[in-house]
Amino acid sequence: MITARTWIAGAGVVFALALAAGCHDSAKKASPALAASAVQNEGRTFPLLRVTWGSMDYLDPGLAYTSYAWMLMEHVYLGLVGYRWTTGSEGATIVPALAQHLPAVSSHGTDYRFTLRPNLRYSDGTEVRASDFKASIERLFKIDSPGVGFFTQIVGAPRFAKTKSGPLPGIVVDDEKRTIEIKLSTPRADFLNILGIPFAAVLPASTPPSDQSTTAIPATGPYMVQSYRPRRTFVLIRNPRYKVVPGIPPGNPDKLIGMIMENPTAALETVLRGKSDFMMGVPPDRLAEVQNKHRARLKLYTPASTYYFALNERLPPFNSLKARQAVNYAIDRQALVQANGGLGIATQNVLPPTYPQYRKIDFYRHDIGRAKRLVAESGTSGMTVTVWGVNQSPSREATLYLTDLLNKVGWKAAPKLLAGAVFVQTVGNQATRAQIVWLNWYQDYPHPLDWFDASFNGNRITQVHNSNIGNVDFSDVNVAIERLKRAGGSAAGSNEAWAKVDHDLVVKHAAVAPYMNAEGADFLGAGIDPGCYYNHVLFLFDWTAICAKR
Repeated sequence: MITARTWIAGAGVVFALALAAGCHDSAKKASPALAASAVQNEGRTFPLLRVTWGSMDYLDPGLAYTSYAWMLMEHVYLGLVGYRWTTGSEGATIVPALAQHLPAVSSHGTDYRFTLRPNLRYSDGTEVRASDFKASIERLFKIDSPGVGFFTQIVGAPRFAKTKSGPLPGIVVDDEKRTIEIKLSTPRADFLNILGIPFAAVLPASTPPSDQSTTAIPATGPYMVQSYRPRRTFVLIRNPRYKVVPGIPPGNPDKLIGMIMENPTAALETVLRGKSDFMMGVPPDRLAEVQNKHRARLKLYTPASTYYFALNERLPPFNSLKARQAVNYAIDRQALVQANGGLGIATQNVLPPTYPQYRKIDFYRHDIGRAKRLVAESGTSGMTVTVWGVNQSPSREATLYLTDLLNKVGWKAAPKLLAGAVFVQTVGNQATRAQIVWLNWYQDYPHPLDWFDASFNGNRITQVHNSNIGNVDFSDVNVAIERLKRAGGSAAGSNEAWAKVDHDLVVKHAAVAPYMNAEGADFLGAGIDPGCYYNHVLFLFDWTAICAKR
């Protein structure tokens, strides 16, 4: 995300981090559900689903990097491939979407060949063409998308990123034959995963190179955007020209109406009073009440996400290793879990424990005295520090906690709490000069690269839409990430190498202060059948699979 994919719990932002979303786990624990997939629920259509939603950064697939946006767009804008809509680890399975089949990939892993399905149409009736894919990727660079870093290994992409003109030579298309060839300068182990996220959605070549959030781009998925009023409402309706793709069913609600609320307590009341059928993120102080009175309607799940504080290494005091270490020693991670209503486990890792590359880090013990000494030794005592966060739970509590802590260890700290709708864009802009930022990264796709490349690779730092908010830039880490990025095959063969990246970021460089892997809580309205609910491993609540009670 960062813009990282942010997940907004209740109304607070969770970084994916993206990024979605940043995505990885192939073993994310899903909440129990009677229905195993969207396909299994198919055919139980009903007229209207009302949801209470959190703030989104954009509703343009080239710019959006929040989970609330991705939960919508995954059903509106398809790419060449997508993810299977089912519960559990099978949801991380790549399936063909607009492409007829999964690609033919060269033996050296640098050449991907696709053929589009025949007779594809956008929601406005125009033909989907192979050249639209090329134009869509070029558009990412033209609009300074936070997703451009995923595509820089396409041949010619670095030059195109600078000039934003001329064709991108690494994508060769033939509209008559419906073929697309993508040439990479070096192999990228997660490239097929990347092609399944919204940044790789196929849009009409005529789509303007500017934010189109409030001007609905023609859709290829089962739904289309009818209207969007930022920070207020959105409406999605069925796409009448959607041709069902195996694994991507047409969905059950005929219409989705969303109310956007940043106050989680007010959001909860909309469901309790029957004005909404769904909300994500029950406020911690109301969780026991909901569990006692509405247990069947409360769905808990453990997403692949990590809450952390980003320390801006370009700015004092956190350009000092000892200052960054001081933050890590000062934090009482278990106290932060309790502040989240106990929904989570304390961590010092970037990677969540569901990943095979995870090796538990237990280096920093909560020690205020040691933190004070490190601040003094860093020569930054008394320095002014601004702590950036979101003005709703769970970010608000964590931001205020850290502010108080930094004051205790020797700095002069003050909080800066922003609305979720503008948070990602603000802290992802270098001009903001954000020193320390509360974030949560939620996987975009199930591969370690999504956790480390976007947020901690110095080669991914940008002036705006910056996903590396801490400006982490250590040559040993950069080299390791780039080497692992080029590794072919599955990430499983590089488990120890990825674990070392995690360790070096947290221990050797103290580049980040992770503190919790959180649980999520979804709450369903009284008219919704809880047996139809499931939580997707990458994209959370699948609202298209939900059913009304019979």
